[in-house]
Amino acid sequence: MTAVYIIVILLQIGVIIYFVRRGRKQNANQASILADTDTSAYDGLRRLALLVTPAQLKLTIPDSETLVYGVVMDCNVGDAIVTLSAYITGAVSMYFSSGGGKTGGGMTPEIAEVAVDFVTTAQDYLGRAIQVTATEPPLAGCVRFYLLTNHGIFVAQEQLIFLENNSSPWLPLFEKGNEVVNLMHKNGNGASGH
Repeated sequence: MTAVYIIVILLQIGVIIYFVRRGRKQNANQASILADTDTSAYDGLRRLALLVTPAQLKLTIPDSETLVYGVVMDCNVGDAIVTLSAYITGAVSMYFSSGGGKTGGGMTPEIAEVAVDFVTTAQDYLGRAIQVTATEPPLAGCVRFYLLTNHGIFVAQEQLIFLENNSSPWLPLFEKGNEVVNLMHKNGNGASGH
C-alpha cells in the first residue's frame, strides 16, 4: 500500500513539473510574440506604403510620362528606422521601427501642402535614382528615398553624414521630408505610439 502512495505522489509531482514547465514555455513564447509585434506592424505598414498605386489615389497618369506620385523616405539612425510616406494627394504618415507612428497628417492643410511639395520636388530627382523591385530598409546611418511612379519604384540611398555636412545633392529633398516630419510632430497628428 505504501508503494502505491509513493507512486501516486511521484505521478502528481511529475504532472506539476510538466505544467510548470509548459507554463514557462508559453510565457516565453508570448513574450517573444509581443517583442516581435512592433516590428511586424512596422514592416506591414511600410510595405503597404510602398505598394500604394495611382488607382488607389484616384490618379490618372498618361502612360507617356513618368510621374512621381509618392515618396517613402526611410531614415536609419542605428537604433531605429523612421519611415515617412507622402503622396501627391497630400496624404502622409510616419512609422517607427521601434513601434508607433502618426497617420492622417494630410488632414491638416499645412501638412498636406508640405507633403505635396515634398513629392513634387522628388520628380526632379528621378533621373538620379535607379529602378528596383526590392525595397529593403537602408543600412545604418543612411537614408533611402523610394520614388513611387506609374512606371515602377525608383530608389536612391545617401549617407546621413553627407546630408549633415550639406554636401549631398539629395539635401533639398531630405530637408523637405524633414519639414513634413517636423510638422507631424508639432501638430501631433494621428495615432502615436511613442
